[in-house]
Amino acid sequence: MTNNTLTAMRTREIERDARAWSKFSGMKYTQALRLMEHPLAQGILGERICARDLIRVLTEHPVLSEPIWEIDGDGQETVTDERNTHLGGNGLYAAEDHALSTTEDGYLTVVLTAELLRAFTGTAEPQSDAYSYGLKHTAEEFLGEYLGDYSYVANGQAIWAAAVVGLSIAEANPGELSLNAHFGLVPEQVEYARRMRRNSGSARDGIRAHHHRPPGYLFLQNALQRYRDAGEAPGRWDGVDEAAEPLTSPFHEWLIAQAGDGGIGSRGRLAGDYAAGVRDGDHGVAQQPEDLLTILHNVPADDSFVDSAREAVIDWAKTSPLSTGIRTELLDGDLSDHGGWGAGGGDTERYTFRCPCGAGIILEEHDNVPGFREHDVAIQCDVCRDEWEFVPGLSVRGWRIAPLTA
Repeated sequence: MTNNTLTAMRTREIERDARAWSKFSGMKYTQALRLMEHPLAQGILGERICARDLIRVLTEHPVLSEPIWEIDGDGQETVTDERNTHLGGNGLYAAEDHALSTTEDGYLTVVLTAELLRAFTGTAEPQSDAYSYGLKHTAEEFLGEYLGDYSYVANGQAIWAAAVVGLSIAEANPGELSLNAHFGLVPEQVEYARRMRRNSGSARDGIRAHHHRPPGYLFLQNALQRYRDAGEAPGRWDGVDEAAEPLTSPFHEWLIAQAGDGGIGSRGRLAGDYAAGVRDGDHGVAQQPEDLLTILHNVPADDSFVDSAREAVIDWAKTSPLSTGIRTELLDGDLSDHGGWGAGGGDTERYTFRCPCGAGIILEEHDNVPGFREHDVAIQCDVCRDEWEFVPGLSVRGWRIAPLTA
């Protein structure tokens, strides 16, 4: 298929959308056509959102609509095959009191809110933590930062946007004619976006980990920022979040499985607090056992928790078949210039690490001097030397230790 054919097909689809929106909204066709051609309405995190789909879901989606009843010849009410939408600006069951906006700004607000909802990972069932009224505010704060004209999002617009991108939707309080709805979105991602939008400027620096960031969040943010600052029409996301942070690891799963009651410094308390920090985005996932100690030092944590973490790391190395060895804590490091031995100058590096028992050190040295380049690492502790060995096949700088095999 040639580019000319694709362009012609796209033009026909836009024209069909313009005619449908003109009829639906009462907008002049030429105005509707310009609206369908707006740079922000061409699809950012997915295919262009079709105006005909926006119109269709109002009467075809079971949560947004209800059947039309009529009186038959016997005076009995019977249900027909047709449906009416009850979605209004304020939400579900609000169509009579507050109609949905079909203006240019109203249309683009729904489309942009739909783009934001596309950034999240969907779930098969609606989640009570993905609440339409809360997400309406998140959308307002997100869009308002980059596109001031779209800083108000009605609750009904958020629900409309969720329906058109195919999210699972349920009434928040079935049987009570609630205005609000629950969406099928990963709750941790919803909470991340809420916290990011409620914190501005330097306050966002307090959010230290981004493993729960919705996959398309950064792309959409950068696209809208470029549109605002340079008028650059957004491109299309390829669906890959190149800055995604890991959500789990074998050590992480092993540790959180031990969460439970206990006093300060206990394994159960340590695991529970660590799991809470991951859930809340206060820190990331420990990909390697030694990352747990880095996390605790950065918090910073009570010494009793650090001691418990050291024990957990050793326990993992000794008992888990998934262990690939561990690195211990860096105690000190030194880099010194060296005049060399006639072939030019260089430098020497010396790093000391805590040994597993804590009574000695692991010494890593590098002589970066022309003609005398040497690199070595050794366990300088009589107790640990009899119990631990270096994992074979690793570089000196990439060393790991594991318990000696029987």
